[in-house]
Amino acid sequence: MISYHSIHNLHRRILGTHQSNTNWSNVKLISIHIPKTAGTSFFHSLKKQYGSKKVVRIDSNKNRININKIPNKKAYVFKNPTVIHGHFTIDFIQDHLSILHKPPIITWLRDPVERVISNYFYLHKRLGEELNEEKKGLNILAKMQRTLLEYAHDERNQNRMSKFLSGTNLEDFFYIGLVENYNHDIKELGEKLNWNHLEVFQHNKTGNTYKPKVDNKTKEIILSLNQKDQELYQQALKIKKLL
Repeated sequence: MISYHSIHNLHRRILGTHQSNTNWSNVKLISIHIPKTAGTSFFHSLKKQYGSKKVVRIDSNKNRININKIPNKKAYVFKNPTVIHGHFTIDFIQDHLSILHKPPIITWLRDPVERVISNYFYLHKRLGEELNEEKKGLNILAKMQRTLLEYAHDERNQNRMSKFLSGTNLEDFFYIGLVENYNHDIKELGEKLNWNHLEVFQHNKTGNTYKPKVDNKTKEIILSLNQKDQELYQQALKIKKLL
């Protein structure tokens, strides 16, 4: 069965060009999406503002690169994209895309403890949806499941905001949004970018069913494991004059 993303990639192949031949000189905005920082909601606002054909999603994970959810070797994009959004670092943009100018760069941050908690319960929810154990009569989820603290103690899940923004200075960003002030900040950003009309979306919110209350002791442990992210978040608050 041909997937939704494959069908759209075929459309881009007919009307656009292979990603390796893309002209990135018209890019006006780069958006770094750190997991569980309202990036999916913001992505939809970007597509509404600039047009879906002008916004390219790029996700980089170690040696795997997806462009619009398609492996980069098979990916096509519409001509002359305006916005790049996704899970990547600045180094990735510099190393893989021939962007000679310096477009404004934006990102969204979140209280590091809440980000870790949200990420954990989101993954828990997604795993349950994929396995769909109730209908399949399986018990894999219970066997594979890690507790929140087990997840938090895994180094790969610690200080993820700092890892995404490694080698950058928050002072150099065009704009830093905070998830806690999302509605206010996206409107402020829209004004800075001279957006004519803003439509705010809400996607991938982890519902209460998958996000039970976490006790203060657990939160303190998570905070101790994410001190770099805490320092980054505090710096953002100072830049935004919220401290």
